[in-house]
Amino acid sequence: MNKLKIRFLAILFFTFGFTTMVQAQCAGNDASVVVCEKDADDTNRNFALFPRLGGSPTAGGTWSTTNPENFYALNQSTGIVDLWRINNYGTHSFVYTNTDCNETATVSITLGGYPGEDNIDGSANACGDDPNVNLHGFLGSNVDGKVQDFNGLWQEDPSTFTGQLEDNFFNAQQAGPGIYTFTYTVPNVDSCLGRTSTVILEVHPPPNAGFAPVLTFCAGDDLSAYTAFNLSEHLIGEDPNGTWTENGTDQLSDLNDSVINIQEMYDNFGYADFTFNYTVFPSHPVCEKRISEVSIRILPKLNGTVETVDICVGSAYVVDLEYDDTLLFNGDFLLQYLVNNSFGESPTTLLDGNGSFVIDQGLVPLNEEVTLEVIGIRSVTPPRDVCPRVIVPTTTFLVTSSDITANDICVQTDNTIQITDILDEDGNFASGYFTTTYSLTTPSGSILDSDPFELEFTDGNASFTVPATNFSLEGEYSIRPTITDIYETSCPLVETFTVIPLPDAIQLDLIVDNNCDATQIDVLVDAPILPDGTYTITYDVTELGSNTVLTTNTINFTGGTAAYQIDVDALPIGNYTANVRSIQDDTTPCRLDFEFEENENFSRGGMPEAPVANAIQTFCLSDFTVTPTLMDIQVTAEGDVLFYETATDNDILPISTPLENGEDYFVTNSDPLTNCEGTDRVQITVNFSNPNAPTITNINPLFCAETNPTLANVMVDVAAGSSVTWFNAATGGSEIEASTVLVNGQSYFAATNTGGCNSQERIEISPTVISVAPTTLSSDMLTVCGLDDPTVVALRTLENETANEVFWFITETGSTALTDDTPLLKDTVYYAENYNSVTGCSSATRVPVTIDFSNCDPENYDFFIPDGFSPNDDGRNDTFFVPNIETIFPDFTLEILNRYGTSLFKGDINNPAWDGRNGSATAPNGVYFYIINYNKDNSEPIQGRLYLNR
Repeated sequence: MNKLKIRFLAILFFTFGFTTMVQAQCAGNDASVVVCEKDADDTNRNFALFPRLGGSPTAGGTWSTTNPENFYALNQSTGIVDLWRINNYGTHSFVYTNTDCNETATVSITLGGYPGEDNIDGSANACGDDPNVNLHGFLGSNVDGKVQDFNGLWQEDPSTFTGQLEDNFFNAQQAGPGIYTFTYTVPNVDSCLGRTSTVILEVHPPPNAGFAPVLTFCAGDDLSAYTAFNLSEHLIGEDPNGTWTENGTDQLSDLNDSVINIQEMYDNFGYADFTFNYTVFPSHPVCEKRISEVSIRILPKLNGTVETVDICVGSAYVVDLEYDDTLLFNGDFLLQYLVNNSFGESPTTLLDGNGSFVIDQGLVPLNEEVTLEVIGIRSVTPPRDVCPRVIVPTTTFLVTSSDITANDICVQTDNTIQITDILDEDGNFASGYFTTTYSLTTPSGSILDSDPFELEFTDGNASFTVPATNFSLEGEYSIRPTITDIYETSCPLVETFTVIPLPDAIQLDLIVDNNCDATQIDVLVDAPILPDGTYTITYDVTELGSNTVLTTNTINFTGGTAAYQIDVDALPIGNYTANVRSIQDDTTPCRLDFEFEENENFSRGGMPEAPVANAIQTFCLSDFTVTPTLMDIQVTAEGDVLFYETATDNDILPISTPLENGEDYFVTNSDPLTNCEGTDRVQITVNFSNPNAPTITNINPLFCAETNPTLANVMVDVAAGSSVTWFNAATGGSEIEASTVLVNGQSYFAATNTGGCNSQERIEISPTVISVAPTTLSSDMLTVCGLDDPTVVALRTLENETANEVFWFITETGSTALTDDTPLLKDTVYYAENYNSVTGCSSATRVPVTIDFSNCDPENYDFFIPDGFSPNDDGRNDTFFVPNIETIFPDFTLEILNRYGTSLFKGDINNPAWDGRNGSATAPNGVYFYIINYNKDNSEPIQGRLYLNR
């Protein structure tokens, strides 16, 4: 006990000695009891704790224990404990609490161990299939309630050692049948000697019913070899002398019969699942009987045939299936098949022996014989197992793409007929000559049959021509060829086509008297081959800008030639088009020699207005990688722009002509619709601009990174009235803003900007941006005692910096550095900043440090707890508080209680002083108790008494 506590106890004894003498010992004194063989005396089941207390305890208190294992052994009201229910040797504590004096006393009982009674008479048995035999179950006593301790030590006897014991569990499954000896020992406890009990355990062999693989057959299989099938021979590893039972096949005559007739089972019940059970009983009732199951499955099977016919490409590839429905149930299935060894699946519904499925067209090559094999079947609805073997003979089929094509033609025109993918009799693409005929059905319904001719095929393809003499009639025809000695397929060789009549010819022409300012248009018609009669020519005049038809009319004439005039002199000034059309079918593909439509653009008063452009145009040479051309001159004009060297020159300059500095150019424009060119030309003078490059005295300027320097901070000299433009490359590149933050060692390029033009020449600047690393500190927290009035000097104990100076601040950014004599403030974060005196640069970030003012040793600061106070509002000692506790123990809690244990006040650093009140009432003079939890390091809580005297 330190000096402070000794002094405090002395004060308490002197001040309150009388009261202490009156109330002391009401809970008695602590006491210890040793009980070696609790099991020897059944009175230990009612062991009274109260008489064991020392001193002069007062009855009426309560008993408690902190050990949950002893909770139900103790009567908390009477203090009676059942020692037989405490099943762990060692020391057990029970606390007596007397609330009259708020005191406690403890009775400690040291119990010797009880290992239970020997079990060596053969009553300890286990089955050899048990991996966790609990040996505790074989100890204990015949006396009700007398149970061995649970914290003793189990050991195998060396004579029967197996290594299969872990704690109190024995793995009989690994050890195997046999007799094993175990000892259970409780050690010496205090003055009590250790004790041992013995268990002799017999492990009995478990019965083994063996196992049998499932025996599977398919419906319709030959089962004559299984008419006397012995189930016992099918079992593996079983014990003998078991019994057999079945599920209703009437194959077994009694429990010893194991021979069945599987052929007879199938004949009687068809495909089904059959189960037979073999039961073995144990030699000792500690083991359970074992049953193994022999399953015999006769599965339904697909036994049938598929039928295919040759298929024409484009049709569904459907295959018909017939099967024996006595071997397979109705339902939805998924058939698996091979087409030339390519795997496919198809859903199918099988019903009463019939079904069909569709082959994936992507698996079937065209024009060659393929093999189809059904290789598997899987039940979908209802879901049942089906024999994986199917009996379906393979078949072959062929998908052909034989075809014929013919084009629509004009009357009196040959028509070429294309025949493709024809197979010879062996199923190969036909090559060579084959006798061919065709039938041609005309629009009138008559049929023309050709004479036989030898048609040459190459790899299945051929073509022949039907002469034009067969197509004198317009309308729809059909042709059907017949070819001898080829593979017969289901693909029909027939094609229809249309013969289109020839339209009558007509020629039109337009002549405009003046395209720029027309007054009359001549329409010329030349149709000498037309027969006599009346024909119609339609013409119209349309305004080009709005597409509005202003004039429309028809011209009637007879066969031959004709000339007509369209008067356009009355049209307003503008651009127009004149269009003349014949009355013939202009979409007819068979028109041979004609002009069925003519149009011509013209203008009325159509001279275009002069273009608009700046008379002097300046070109910044830095904007061009090559010399600018006429294309770069800015001109606003309608129509096409034309350039000339002089105001009267007639030679148009190419638009790619390079410009010359100080040169004059002349520009006009023309209407692209009428080709009318304006008479007024605009003069444009070209000037080139290339300012002088800027200058700089230091191409490697120095900056501090913490100031976030930008290009605007770089001092560049340019001519008066000019500015600087920054780029990211010496030539070309991209323009960058002056607000761009500088990067150490990166190059930037400056050009002079005069009147919006940058100099072609640029200067390169590569700045040095110095970054100072944040300082390193030994800790991010400074622990000091606030009672010592620490200053910034204390922070310097954390510094590890050798290359730079360290400045301390009270803010994360900005403000002024603190001097060393600046007092440290509570609940304040301080920041350390590196400063390089050579470059004048500082670290961009500051390192934070928090302050702990509670590093105070109470003994060094005369820390004490007052023993009284006088809350009489005289300004002296009006509150009860502990001086400096909020600094030394900032997390403390304070509680004031009256003599009855009622809490009157709870305080902490935010409310450290008691003013002598109980809520809104005034606490009377007298003795009160305090409890202080320091909540720091390992400081123990303290409680004491104080006196309130107003």
